[in-house]
Amino acid sequence: MRQPRICVSVAAEDTERAVEAVRRAEAFNPDLIEVRLDYVDPPPDLERLRSATALPLIATSRLTAEGGRFEGPEEERIGMLVGAREAGFDFIDLELQAAGFMDEIRGSGTGLILSHHDLSGTPPIERLEGVLDAMLELGPDICKIIGTARTRDDNLVYLDLIRRARARARIVSFGMGDAGLVSRTLSPLLGGEFTYASAGRGEEAAPGQMPIEALRELYRLLGA
Repeated sequence: MRQPRICVSVAAEDTERAVEAVRRAEAFNPDLIEVRLDYVDPPPDLERLRSATALPLIATSRLTAEGGRFEGPEEERIGMLVGAREAGFDFIDLELQAAGFMDEIRGSGTGLILSHHDLSGTPPIERLEGVLDAMLELGPDICKIIGTARTRDDNLVYLDLIRRARARARIVSFGMGDAGLVSRTLSPLLGGEFTYASAGRGEEAAPGQMPIEALRELYRLLGA
């Protein structure tokens, strides 16, 4: 069985708390740590965040339309992501709808995660494949396609997308929310690049995230 990779998401209101959250996450030795820059106000000290850990870091500043908290000018948000690249973050997460800024954000040694989030539900598999095709035309390092699971059956759509995509793309895909637990958990076992977890209960950055210790125990019970 494929060894599952886990990214711990951290979300804090200022740089000091974000640095502390990164260090708490580091103690669990995840494969990656995502820093949700859209939670940080005022703008974060990106170099301090980068120096808080030697683990791979993902910089994310999520738009409100895709479930995040950033409401300022787009130029400010893109500037923050460019700053994360310059500070040495390993990956930048950019929405497909903002792909016009890819050239500004991409840089040598920094991977690009092109993402799409559907907050309304789970679209048909054919529509998600269309999103994947649009992403692949742009050449990201990782494609991230996330929806909202309303029923348990919705999980099958994301797992099927991974099955169809894994030969031609590094992909992250699952359903958010409590109903999406199956796809969130199983996706990295079936070919997904990684899944997301929180450092602990009450520290979730997105609906349905499990604490990393609970997720690892589940994988242990599954023999992964």
